[in-house]
Amino acid sequence: MITNLQVSTQTVLPISVRSKISLARGSLGQRLLWLTVLFVLLAEIAIFLPSAAAFRSEWLQDRVQAARLVVIGVEAAQDTMVSEDVAREMLETAGIKTVRINRDGISEIVLPAPLAPGDNALVDLRQPSLLRSLAATSNSLLQRQPKYLRVIDQLGSGDDFLEVMVLEADLRQELLAFSIRTAWVSLLISILSGALIYGTLLYVLVRPMRQLSSAMVRFGEAPEDPTRIVIPSNRNDEIGQAEESLAVLQREVYQALSQKTRLAALGEAVAKINHDMRNILTSAQLISDRLAGSDDPKTRKMGERLVRSIDRGVALSRTTLEYGRSVEPEPERQTVSLHLALEDAWLDASSDLTCKVKWVNSVPKELDVKADPDHLYRILVNLMRNARQAMQGTGTLLAEAVPSNSNVELRIVDTAGGISPSVLANLFTPFSGTSRKDGSGLGLAIARELARAGGGELELQSTGEDGTSFLIKLPSA
Repeated sequence: MITNLQVSTQTVLPISVRSKISLARGSLGQRLLWLTVLFVLLAEIAIFLPSAAAFRSEWLQDRVQAARLVVIGVEAAQDTMVSEDVAREMLETAGIKTVRINRDGISEIVLPAPLAPGDNALVDLRQPSLLRSLAATSNSLLQRQPKYLRVIDQLGSGDDFLEVMVLEADLRQELLAFSIRTAWVSLLISILSGALIYGTLLYVLVRPMRQLSSAMVRFGEAPEDPTRIVIPSNRNDEIGQAEESLAVLQREVYQALSQKTRLAALGEAVAKINHDMRNILTSAQLISDRLAGSDDPKTRKMGERLVRSIDRGVALSRTTLEYGRSVEPEPERQTVSLHLALEDAWLDASSDLTCKVKWVNSVPKELDVKADPDHLYRILVNLMRNARQAMQGTGTLLAEAVPSNSNVELRIVDTAGGISPSVLANLFTPFSGTSRKDGSGLGLAIARELARAGGGELELQSTGEDGTSFLIKLPSA
C-alpha cells in the first residue's frame, strides 16, 4: 500500500555509527599527540648515532690535544728539570696513559707509564672516515672493547706523528653519559614539540573535525529538524569545503524526508480514496452488467460503454495501488522458458474480443532466462498491452530474442505510428509516460522497475512512423 511510504527518520545514522563517531572524537587528539611524540623520538634516534660519533671524535681529539700540550711542556722545560711525577700527573689529569712521538722514523716515549696487561686497538685520526667512526661508536656502546686505545695523529709536518694511549673504559663511560643526556634532552624536545604541534593541530584541524562530527550526529538524531543543518564557517581550506558539502547534503536529506513525509500523507489519503472508489465501482459494475444484458439495444449499448468505463476505473485504481508499494517483493529467480512466458502474457494482453493484432513469437522454444515468473509476466503484459492499444487493435506485434554474453536481449516491436515527442521526455516517469486520456502512465515505470530488480534493464530502442521497439535485457539461464 502507499501508506508504506512512511519512513523512520531515526535510521539515517545507525546507533553503531553514532557511537563510533563519539569514540573517535574522544581519541583523535590523544592519537595525534602520541604519534607526534613518537615521530620526534624517531627523528632524535636517527640523528643520535652521528651525534655520538662526533662526540667520540671530539673526545679523542681532546686527548691528543692534551698530549701535545704535555709534550710541548716537557720539551720546553728540560732545562728546568721538570720532574717525571709532575708530567705524569698532567697525563693522569687528561686521562692519558702513555705518550709516544715519532720523528724522522725514530720512535721515542716521551712520558712512559706502567700499563696493566690488556689488548689495544688502533685509532688513526690522520685518515678520518664517517663509516668507521659510526661503527666504532656502535661497538663502544654495545660490545666489549679492548682495554686500551692507541690514538695516532699528525705531529707537525711530514711523516711525524703523535701516539697516545688511553683507556677505552673512559671513552665508554663518557659515551654512556652523553647518551643519557641526549635521551633526556630528546624526550623533553619530543614532549615539547608534540605539545606545540598537538595544540596547533587541535585548534586548526581536530576541533573543526569534532564540530563536523557533532553536527553529523546531531543531524542524524533528528534530520527532519532544519535548525540542525550545519552552518559553514566560510573557511577557505578543505574543512570549509567539507562544511559546505555537508550543509548541502543535509539540506538535500531534509528536503527528501520532507517530500517523503508529504507523499506518505498523500499516499494514505489516496489509498483510502481508492479503497472506497473500488467498492463504489464494484457496485456500479454489477448494475452495468445488467444494463449490458438488456434486450433494449440502446440500453445494452450504453451498458457496454459503462462497463468499459468502469473497467478502466478499476484498472487505474489497481495500478495506482500497485505502484504505491514502497518496496516490491524480492524477485525469486527461476529458469523460465522465454517463449512460453511470451505466449502466456499475450493471452492476457489480447483478451479484448476486438483485438485483431497479429502476434509473431520468433523466440526459440529452447531459450531460457533467469527471472521471477510473476515479474516477467507483468513486464511483458505491460509492454504488449501498450503496443496493442497504440495499434488500436490492428497491426503486427513481433517478439524476437538474441543471446548476448550473459544476457538475453528481447525485442518487442509493434507497427504503430511511434511515440510522440512530448511523451518521450517522460516515457518512464510515473503518471507522465502516456498519451492516452484513460492511461495512468504507470505501466512502463513499473516494468522498468521490475526489470532492474531482476538484474536486467528495459529501454526504448527506437520509435518512428514504422513502429516502436522496446529492448528488454534479461539474465541468461
